[in-house]
Amino acid sequence: MPSSHPVLCGSIAGRPGRFGVAMHNAAYQAMGLDFVYVAFGTEDTAAAVAAMRALGIRGLGVTMPHKQRIMAYLDRIDQTARAIGAVNTVVNDDGVLTGYNVDWVGAVRAFREKTDLSGKAAAVIGAGGGARAIVYGLVDAGARVTVFNRTASLGAALAASLGVTYAGPPDVLPAAGPFDLIAHATPVGLGGGDDTLVPEAALMPGTVVFDAVPVPVETALLRAAEARGCLTIPGVRMQLHQAAYQFALYTGREPDLTVMESALQAALRRDSRP
Repeated sequence: MPSSHPVLCGSIAGRPGRFGVAMHNAAYQAMGLDFVYVAFGTEDTAAAVAAMRALGIRGLGVTMPHKQRIMAYLDRIDQTARAIGAVNTVVNDDGVLTGYNVDWVGAVRAFREKTDLSGKAAAVIGAGGGARAIVYGLVDAGARVTVFNRTASLGAALAASLGVTYAGPPDVLPAAGPFDLIAHATPVGLGGGDDTLVPEAALMPGTVVFDAVPVPVETALLRAAEARGCLTIPGVRMQLHQAAYQFALYTGREPDLTVMESALQAALRRDSRP
């Protein structure tokens, strides 16, 4: 199969970010690996997969808008990714492309930094690929999950496919609760602004609130949650843990998480400069 020197890994997204670049490359350097990671911006899923084959790219992280439609172009789909219905990682083994979903691993590890999940009541807002992974991970960890989504047909379909409850649009969250954990998994709030789908009345003191939106780190939802005494988890924590899992898939070695976290924090500081 084609190969590259150094070994090339990366990500594909409609709006590429720099956090994965910082974390992966710092971990490669710390371990003396001849790898490099690049973030590619593209809307063309088929062309991206063709490029992976043609150039011998070892691994690709996959985010919006590719997580679900990329499945049609791969040779194999991991059982967990198939159950979730979305792929966020592709590994190239001698020309055979296998799709995985490690978003759920990143989410669960991020949640467990704040709380035990077994038996907890969890609300998930959203019905896209990210939401599906979070619901899967929470169910796997023993939480009781309720889905909320503005488009009823999509929310109900997600809930039915993963064996959880659909309760309606996010507006009904306060009446449906209380919840131990609230996870927001839509693009609302991406890039800043004051928009949020979670009513303030649902934000009870002590509730763990997660926002999958990575930028800004402190979203309007998380600011509101902190003001009301909630425990908050920014989306970059999920990114850190799923990046570490991806690193192991690409290299066969476990990364130094402290190195990746330091690189992430440095990238966040650069992004926050005026």
